[in-house]
This record gives sequence, structure tokens and C-alpha cells, in this order.
Amino acid sequence: MKNIKFILILAIGLFTFHSCETIDLDKRENPNELTPSQADIDLSMNAILIRLGSFTEQVGEYGSEFTRIRNMFGNNYANVYSPATFSGQWNLAYADILNEIRAMNAQIDGLEGEFEKHRAVGEVVEAYVIVTLVDYFGDIPYSEGLSETNLTPAIDQGSDVYQAALDLLDDAIVKFQQPTTVELANDFYYDNDYEVWERLANTIKMKIYIQSRLVDPNALSNFEAIASSGNFIQEGEDFVFEWGSNLDNPNSRHPLYNDQYAPGGPAVHYMSNWLMDRMVNSQDVPDPRIRYYFYRQVDDVLSNVNPETGEEKRCVVQTIPPHYANNGVVYCVIDNNNGLWGRDHGSQDGIPPDGFLRTAFGIYPAGGRFDDDSFEIIDDNNYGAEGNGVSPIILASTVDFWRAEAALVGGAGAADQFLESAITKHINYVRTFTSRSAATFDETFIPDPSVDADYINSVITAFNAGTTQEKLNIHAEQFFISLIGNGTDAYNFYRRVGAPTDIQPNIEPNPGPFPRSFFYPTSEVQANPNVSQKEDLTVRVFWDNNPVSGFPENN
Repeated sequence: MKNIKFILILAIGLFTFHSCETIDLDKRENPNELTPSQADIDLSMNAILIRLGSFTEQVGEYGSEFTRIRNMFGNNYANVYSPATFSGQWNLAYADILNEIRAMNAQIDGLEGEFEKHRAVGEVVEAYVIVTLVDYFGDIPYSEGLSETNLTPAIDQGSDVYQAALDLLDDAIVKFQQPTTVELANDFYYDNDYEVWERLANTIKMKIYIQSRLVDPNALSNFEAIASSGNFIQEGEDFVFEWGSNLDNPNSRHPLYNDQYAPGGPAVHYMSNWLMDRMVNSQDVPDPRIRYYFYRQVDDVLSNVNPETGEEKRCVVQTIPPHYANNGVVYCVIDNNNGLWGRDHGSQDGIPPDGFLRTAFGIYPAGGRFDDDSFEIIDDNNYGAEGNGVSPIILASTVDFWRAEAALVGGAGAADQFLESAITKHINYVRTFTSRSAATFDETFIPDPSVDADYINSVITAFNAGTTQEKLNIHAEQFFISLIGNGTDAYNFYRRVGAPTDIQPNIEPNPGPFPRSFFYPTSEVQANPNVSQKEDLTVRVFWDNNPVSGFPENN
């Protein structure tokens, strides 16, 4: 387990190299020491890798909320997020990551190929970031977007940006295969194992191809070519950003941990009732990851709510919406009333006095507490893994979910086998997180491994017995469950496939059309006349050729 205090390393590095003056007494260069420009290259690389984790965490929240992996506040899709919402993430991507990569490369250019692995890693990061920007915003400034002199860059079509990402990844793969002269000082992801970085580059290419399959007739065959080679990330090679457990100066803990584990209990986020219900009730056997995902502060919901006023949880005393009641949709409280305290999709009730009642994020992915039926309220900031969680970027299990999708639409292999492998890999990964806990807990509550097999068998049995649509729904549901911590791939899948069709709808019966892309940030529209704001959120990204209205079916 990599438990590196990334932000602390960066802070120390910045102080060391930018706060000290030196006096050259003998006027000679020491060949064993880094020059200032070389030192800056590693500091830039540190910053790029750390900021990628923050970028992934921030944008992944939006995809998670639209796909019910996390609770979404707001019952009108057009108003859930305003254009001003995205300025921070946009600036993080362009100013703090992409421009930093350009600055680093400018320093590398004059060093005779010594830092080509730095350049290659930067190309992989850049490819992931620009693809993600396209997936959320559509057409974006890119070919002119990183110029120091052009303050009004033109917009590039999303398909061209995708091709640029493929070119970056191909160039990175060549560099990863070449002899290494200078290692990264701090490779926070793969410890300078460039064979794994090469596999990651191929994995991002697979991501590009599966996302383009609706509009590119060659995408599926390109995807299968990489899949058949086996040269993509394998189990144990998950591409994740590791947060630390340091609390002060600086705080390196997972952002969700900081929100959930503090005096007064969880402050902002609620768990998704849909996700909790699916993990508890969708199969004959409850999902073995439940105790890793959710920490319950109470052992039931209803006895902690005033039955007359519903002060703590208003939906308890409200009438179930007809479109929920008529379709058997989970509402307000999980059926078995076992203390899982969350909210329904689109609920915009205010924040009641429920900080010591609501369910918190668990040890995975936020580095919180493993749920051992202790039912202790959260009133401090040192619990469980103390924030030493992860922000998943691409997991090995995700590749198998993609392969299952490909098999369902005419690709190679058996979809049920890929689905089984995907769930197995993800459960195996989640199980490793109990070792991160800094506090003792009752380990008898760790599910027996036999539960994994029973759960997976239940899923696969239902999958094989289903219609084509039922197969897609089961596949989507399992994929979304695995994507807690970063819903970007769930948001892409939902727009690409439209499943699951039986997902919990917005609590508002007429919430407006489902967002097919996001508004451009206000800051960019105001600063760049070449960026015109979208009229609404029905504008589709280039790879989405599904119907404009009525898709996805259950919004």
C-alpha cells in the first residue's frame, strides 16, 4: 500500500528549491547534483500528478450525482449546476495541469532526452484530462488552448481532441519502451514501472475506443485489438490517486473524509438511497462491499425520526411520489430499515439536525470507518483509515466492464465471463482496505470470502437468465456500484447505453431533460469570445448519437 503524503512532499519541495539562496564558491557544477531547471522538472511532475488526483475527484463527483452513485441535490437538472460551478475545475485542468505539462516539456526540450519518461507520463496525464474535458463539456479549446500568447483560443471539435489524445498516448508508449536515463523523483502511481505506464496508456486508448463506438465504425475492432493483446492494466495495477492521513500542515486526507469525519458528523454529503438499496436488495445475497462503502451511525432509521414532524428526515412524513409508488422505486428508507440513512435522487430538502444520524462514506474509497455494527456517532476527525483513501481514475475491473459491454454489442468473448471477472476484481480490491484502518474494529464483521462467491453467482445467474435489456441493466448496475469514488465512466456509460432503465428517477416527476453535457464555465465564456454558452444541457458530446429527448429513459 502506498501511503505517501503527496501534498507534503510538494510543499517541502517548493520550499527547498524556491526559498533558498546559494553561493557558488568554486564556480564549478557538481555533476551529481540537479541544476535548478532539472529540480523544477521534478517539482512540476509532482504537481501534475497530485493535481490529477484532485481533478479526478472533483469532476467525478458530477458524474456520480447524475448516475445516483452519490446523492444529487436539486430536482431540476438545468439548475443543479450553474455555469459558475465549473470554473474551478476548468482552471485546474488548463492552468494547473495542462499548462504545467507544457512548461515542464519546455524545460525538458533542452536536456538531450534525459527526462523522456517525465514527458511520457505527462502525455498520459494530458490525454486523460483532455478526454475527460470533452466527455463533460463537448468541444473545447485545445490546439490553441495552451498558447501563452493567444488569450482567445479557438474551439476544437471533440473528435479532434480525442484523436490528439490517441496521438499523445502512442508517443508515450514509444517513450516508455526506450531506455531510461532519469527516473521520476516521485512516481505516485506506479513507482517508475514504465511497463505498467505503457499498459495504462493502452487502457486509456481502450477507454477512448469504447466511448467512440457509436460514431466510429473502427472503434470496436481497435478496442478488441488491444484487449486481445493483453497489454492493458491488470489486477493490482489500478490507476488511483492515494490520499494520505495527515491532518494538519497540510491536510492530505481524502476530501470526502474531511467532510464526513469531523465534529458534528457528516456536514454536506448524503449517501444515495438508490446505491444502498441496490447493494442490499438487488440480489439474493447482499453485496459484500456494503460494510466497506457505508458507515452507519444508527442501527435503524425510523426510530430516530419524529413520526409527527419528520424533523430529522422529512420524507418519512411525506407522501411517496406517484411515479415512485407506481413503479416500486425505493423511497426515503431502505426496505429493511437497518440504519442506512441517505436521500433520494433530486431531493432538495434543506439540512436538518441529522449530522449524528446519516450514513457516512466508509473505508472505501474515502478512508473512513469499516462498519462493524458499532453504531458510534462521528464527533471527531480521527476514525478508521483517517482519510487514507483513494480517488479511482481507472480500475482493472473497469476494463472488464468495458469488455462485457463490447461483448454485448457484437465484440469478442462472453459477456457473463467478463462481468464475473469485473465484479471479482473489484471486490478483491475493496477487501484490501481493511488493512488501512488505524483504529481497531471487530474483524468478525468482515464478510467471509464465501459471501463473495454467493453474491457473484447470484448476479451471473440473473444476468444469464435475462433479456437483452435486463442484461444491460444488470451490467450497468454492477458497473455503477464499482465506480463509487469517480462517476465519470458511469456518466459516459449512461449516455452511451441508456442503462439501467430501472434506475431511481428524479424525485421531481418533470425534472427537465437529462444533461448530455455541462455548461461551459462562466469564466471561460466571459474571457474567450470563441466560446459560446450552450442554450441548454441537451447538447450532446460528439460520441453521443442517441436521441435528444427521452434518453436516458429514466431520468
